[in-house]
Amino acid sequence: MSAPTLDQLNTLRTHSRSGADRIEYTAVIDPVFTIGPKVHGGTTQMLSAKAAMAGFVATAPDGAPPATGLAPVAISTNYLGAPDPAEITLKVWVRKRGRSVSLVDVEVHQNGRNLIHSTVTIGSLDTESHFSAPTPLTALPVEPPDDVIWVDQSPMGDVMHLSASIDVAIEANSLAFIKGEKADPVFRMWARPKEGVTDELFAVLSGDLSAPVVMNLHLFGWAPTVQLTTYLRRIPAPGWLRIQASSSEVGHGWFEEDHLVIDSAGEVIVQTRQLALIPAAK
Repeated sequence: MSAPTLDQLNTLRTHSRSGADRIEYTAVIDPVFTIGPKVHGGTTQMLSAKAAMAGFVATAPDGAPPATGLAPVAISTNYLGAPDPAEITLKVWVRKRGRSVSLVDVEVHQNGRNLIHSTVTIGSLDTESHFSAPTPLTALPVEPPDDVIWVDQSPMGDVMHLSASIDVAIEANSLAFIKGEKADPVFRMWARPKEGVTDELFAVLSGDLSAPVVMNLHLFGWAPTVQLTTYLRRIPAPGWLRIQASSSEVGHGWFEEDHLVIDSAGEVIVQTRQLALIPAAK
């Protein structure tokens, strides 16, 4: 049996409507979309962005302008708990419906508990840049070269189960820990869906795709994300996304991890920052 696709994961079912600006959806998270036993944080943020846009359209009053060209340009997510890979309920509340910027709250519930809360800013995406800073990602080939590490063909695939639905190739030189060495907490990689297109929802997911970069400091184990903020800048061009994950401040309790994502045309697609807990010593 083939692994579920991202399109299957992103299928929402209307559960109930409560008021003019509130609606609920349900979705089922397959065990593929987990890191170890825990549901992958980027997966639930992607689903929250999908629900926010769906709810924004479904609750639009008569005469409201169409949502054509609008997207979840910013998503700020707080993780209160980790849902199980099973059915979840997404409670959507359109807090503000503006002319250029709108705000939508999304809560992920499971077994009667609110586990994840996201605030989604809806607006128009960028098309051109006044300035774009140089990035090491542009030096990477557009497609993975021969010497990469394919996650689904490595021991990492036993933990990063998403590799059954997503092609993820990691630059071997950036994985110092697999050689028993230490290095700066920086990973670089390529990603694309095994099936379907590289769209804006996959781009959101790609902003939380890396294993914890503190592994290069020999800090191993589950590093739960407490807060994740994602900026979606553009719709990606077809093809592979190139991703750099890095940290500039690793404490004894917390570290930040940034993702920068560019597409096959070299355009910045996603920028993210998350605050995570240092893996507990074993």
